[in-house]
Amino acid sequence: MRNPNEVLEAMPELLRRFHEANLERILRAIRKYWPAQFDRDFFERVSGHVALFDQDSAAMSEAILLPTQQYLDRGGKRLRPLLVALVLESYGADPGAYDLLLGAIECMEDSSIIMDDYIDGSELRRGGPCAHRLHGFAGANVGACTGFAIAEYVFFNNELNLNQSLVLRLLNALAWETIQMAFGQIEELYWTESNVNRVTVDQYLQETVSRCGFLTFRGPLRYGGLIAGAPDEDIPVLERIGESLLVGYHLRGDNLDMDPDSDAWGKVAGEDITTGRRTLLINYLLQTAEEADRAELVGIIESRTEDDARKRRVYDMVVKYGGFAYSRGLAEEYNELTKQDVDRLHISDTYKQLLHQFSDFASVRRKV
Repeated sequence: MRNPNEVLEAMPELLRRFHEANLERILRAIRKYWPAQFDRDFFERVSGHVALFDQDSAAMSEAILLPTQQYLDRGGKRLRPLLVALVLESYGADPGAYDLLLGAIECMEDSSIIMDDYIDGSELRRGGPCAHRLHGFAGANVGACTGFAIAEYVFFNNELNLNQSLVLRLLNALAWETIQMAFGQIEELYWTESNVNRVTVDQYLQETVSRCGFLTFRGPLRYGGLIAGAPDEDIPVLERIGESLLVGYHLRGDNLDMDPDSDAWGKVAGEDITTGRRTLLINYLLQTAEEADRAELVGIIESRTEDDARKRRVYDMVVKYGGFAYSRGLAEEYNELTKQDVDRLHISDTYKQLLHQFSDFASVRRKV
């Protein structure tokens, strides 16, 4: 498991204290939500269907629970449930009354990154082998898709005891987000598999928001606000904050993939080059590099190389053409947009400051 101190060392002080105060609650919520064993009672609870015949509970646990459980066991920043707790509390709700939501958000996130890993052909996640390396592509796919779908029982069975109109609103949002995720995921996959070298910055950012918006920050902010009874005018602002936060966080991640600045980075450095992903840095080079450099870059990206020297050439090009500075500047721009929207929320200054610090951490200070 990754050392929490390494993960959180870059957090601003107020946010770090909030994280420390809520971490044990979040871990308990995950354990409460995610069972150690997939037995008949749990199946009937989450599916709303009484089984007619015997089920192989051990096989279901091995196939469905284990891949996501392994990712959960390796730790992580737990930013999504932390954000839910922050929003609930900022509007006067008790996060302890919604621990199933905290657990569901984190488990949906871990299931979704299993999908990302096998689509990208990644090697490591949080310092350990990716799920498809341990269970095969079919096993990782089944485990990830089922793990993600299971989260819907929290709303389908209304285990949070919400009024029906709110439950329908939450389920409608979840259905919409799932469609957006599919559009974004297939777009990124097409660019990679077809070696598309004409992706604009705006296209890349839209694909990122579609693919990652819900589970990164938009979902936690929207669901926390809706459940806590935030004013109607705050909900679209929370959603917009989630999108701006995501952009900053993702841009920071693209930079860290090529140039990690912490020993806690739990992936292979330069993995985006090996997998042929058209990140913002790669798309920026494809649009700005001189012809000879661009031709060399295309050859390296399309080769899916694992050679450190060739990956270093891409790094040198990013430095030569100011790619890191461009990406950092864009992340800082979205950090400021986030803070401007935070100041529009009807919450106390203390929680605005916490959200400001969350944005600083996600967009600028994140190390892992």
